[in-house]
Amino acid sequence: MDDVIGKKLSSRFDAIDRRFDAIDLQFEVIRREMNEGFNRLEHFLTDHWTNNVRLMIATNITVLGTVIASLAFLSHYLK
Repeated sequence: MDDVIGKKLSSRFDAIDRRFDAIDLQFEVIRREMNEGFNRLEHFLTDHWTNNVRLMIATNITVLGTVIASLAFLSHYLK
């Protein structure tokens, strides 16, 4: 009788182990997909942030050049 109960318990534990293994695999897939998504997002943000910084620097240089040209024009005009 104890042998039958032991086999039933063993088979139930095996079934639980298989369920946990299946859940473990699903979590691994989800984790991998999340990591890939975060890596794509990080690359996108980093790449565009770098481009935005370059654009801001170029804009500031252009504005500074325009201000200098305007001041030069006004100083020459107001003489």
